[in-house]
Amino acid sequence: MASRARAVPLDLQVMALLGLLAGALGLPVLIRPDAARRLLGLKDSGQVTYILRIGGTMLTALGLILLVFALTFWKAA
Repeated sequence: MASRARAVPLDLQVMALLGLLAGALGLPVLIRPDAARRLLGLKDSGQVTYILRIGGTMLTALGLILLVFALTFWKAA
């Protein structure tokens, strides 16, 4: 019995794309905050590194949440 392929709705595609974008921006900032600091032209201090790590964590988590929600909603429908 062949399974019927369902198309992914546009809103879930946009949600998944935003999740990929947030994850792609957040993960390098989380892993390499010093490189992100130099790229952004920020001063070299412990506080800036800490802020970048928190921001990278938040962006990466947002990306994961959006991707998981989009996948879950698509599979549940």
